Amino acid sequence: MKQREYIALTGMKGDDTMSRTALSIRGKVKEIGARRLPLLFEKNPYMREIYPTAESVSALTVFQIYEGSGEWFDLSKKPIERISFTFGGANEKESGYCINAECNGCKACQKVCPQSCINFVSGKAVIRQENCLHCGNCMNICPVGAVKTR
Repeated sequence: MKQREYIALTGMKGDDTMSRTALSIRGKVKEIGARRLPLLFEKNPYMREIYPTAESVSALTVFQIYEGSGEWFDLSKKPIERISFTFGGANEKESGYCINAECNGCKACQKVCPQSCINFVSGKAVIRQENCLHCGNCMNICPVGAVKTR
């Protein structure tokens, strides 16, 4: 982390994939030193068991993720929910897929969407981004190439 000054983390809660929520964060990181260690040990008392001596604690330091982006997923819902966010002034980068005006309304994309998150408005397909898995099935099947990466 000291050399690259970047980190990516993912945390999950739930017993299996279909009951799981997940949070992924990636961004710029900087070392802020040991001054926050007492607070971390206070909030996580088991840390005293892992680092019981002053000598073992001296090996630790604290890092701060100060700018980046992330996504929160709730896989326990159908369709899944996905929320993207940024923090620390990071620019939001769009990801996933969108369907442009070349769409001919054939509904091939709707048939292969595992989350059923493609709707048709005025005969054209629209992807509900908050439910999209970013699997690419819609792009792979579109006969006119109307599905593009964002």
